[in-house]
Amino acid sequence: MKVGEEEGDGGQPSSWNCDQTGGPNPEIEEHRIDVEISDRVRNWIGSVRKAKERRTASLSQTSWPSIPKVPQLLKGTNDFKKFYEPKVISIGPYHHGKPHLHSGQNIKPLCAQEFLAASQLRIEDVYKKIKSNLGAVRKCYDRRPTNKYDDETLAWMMLMDGCFILQFILSESEGEGEGEGEGEGEGEGEGEGEGDTKVLREHQICYVEDDLFLLENQLPFGVLQLIFEEGSLSMIDKIKEYVAARIRWPAERLISEIQLKEPAHLLDLLRSALLGGDKQQPEQEQASEQEEKQKADEEQEEQKAAADEDAYTNHTHGCWRMMKESFLSFQSLFQMMIRRHFGRSNKNQETHSSSQGNNNDKWQSFRHIRELKAAGIHFQPSGTCFLTDISFESHFFYGYLKLPVLFIDDSTKPMFLNLVAYEMCPDAPDDYAVTSFLCFLNDLIDHPDDVKELRSKKILYNSLGSDDEVAQIFNEIGDGLIDFDVYKDVKDDIQKHYDKRMNTWIAQAYHDHCSSPWTIMAVIAAVLILLLTGIQTYFAIPGN
Repeated sequence: MKVGEEEGDGGQPSSWNCDQTGGPNPEIEEHRIDVEISDRVRNWIGSVRKAKERRTASLSQTSWPSIPKVPQLLKGTNDFKKFYEPKVISIGPYHHGKPHLHSGQNIKPLCAQEFLAASQLRIEDVYKKIKSNLGAVRKCYDRRPTNKYDDETLAWMMLMDGCFILQFILSESEGEGEGEGEGEGEGEGEGEGEGDTKVLREHQICYVEDDLFLLENQLPFGVLQLIFEEGSLSMIDKIKEYVAARIRWPAERLISEIQLKEPAHLLDLLRSALLGGDKQQPEQEQASEQEEKQKADEEQEEQKAAADEDAYTNHTHGCWRMMKESFLSFQSLFQMMIRRHFGRSNKNQETHSSSQGNNNDKWQSFRHIRELKAAGIHFQPSGTCFLTDISFESHFFYGYLKLPVLFIDDSTKPMFLNLVAYEMCPDAPDDYAVTSFLCFLNDLIDHPDDVKELRSKKILYNSLGSDDEVAQIFNEIGDGLIDFDVYKDVKDDIQKHYDKRMNTWIAQAYHDHCSSPWTIMAVIAAVLILLLTGIQTYFAIPGN
């Protein structure tokens, strides 16, 4: 059948665009439609062709980072309003004017008056500075919420919200000192720094602390800088102290790690503090970089000191090397004896598991802390609160997994949920450090006993009262999250240790026979009895 023909009803080919002579069919030619592209479609095509250029131009023109809304993917989750929307104070245009937040609006003028007076700033000058940067402010937010407000209203909103945040931080950082001197001060000194706490009850203050770290309730940090940069108060240190108090870590140890280099907002600053300032990469990667630098430095030092090394030093190093090699050979010999003792079946199982592990490098067989503990893996606090401070050390038949210290209370879940929502946004940092940490912790915690183990090692401090609640919090946060394998190196090291069956056997024997002083004494007594029995039997043989 020729091209341009199709079968008719009787199975014979019929022409669809040609006549019997093979030329164009005039009937079809008469009905052919020439499609013209309208100006509207041309605009659509042009928008597609220039999409990348407009995106690059918009990012380069925005002087301050954007403040996104919670991704649409999360808006269908349960308790969305409970964890993502403010309860007392609205900051910015996203939730401004909602009826249940009306009482919070009445507090803002009083806080603005107290902060401007304490900072010795004129409200007219601050307003002019904010309004002159209003173009950058509008670019930080979505267009629809900000288009509802004219320039004067939006500038006034930024002024009131910014002064409220700064005065709240100031009052919280100086609250204890002011409380001690209450009734002793006179005049203005008695009222400074406490005006907002007079109009806010204690439970409202707790809610405000949560509201200030919601993703959709943020103010550009540049606006805060416009307000306090020319004031008489040192607000940089106050903000650092407030963020450190939010993490519940000693301020003197954390303030030096909090970086204020162009943060987007308070939530972004909190994230930087949790990750350790500039430590945006996992501790494992940073440790490898530091080890490479140390190795390079050590090689240079060794080359310089090689000519000056005396014979005694060389002899000492040689002896130490021989001791180390002897220990390694003894370790391999002991492993071989254990494998022979337990027979070929276990060896085949181990070979099968290792081959399976090679085929599936990403497969993770361990599930929770109880399984790791049974394999001889112990847990230790890393000594910091930085989420990136995770490391694993594997030794002969035991290992140590070091985790950051966490304080769990009612604010933990909304804080982590908003940090995860922030990392899901297009303009947020793309390292997914917080999300990966929560996925890692979700792998470890499956039962209240897992939480109990972390509490006993002083890694988790539970203020909720129930270990079951803590386990439920991390399981609910980690449900549906995508693990970006930021901590893949740590997981691989744990898996290698976990796959060694001998580690499990020795750890189980240690747990059964050496878990308490009484069992240790019983083991020692049994060994002594066997030893003495052997000696007695030896001397009972005639001729000995």
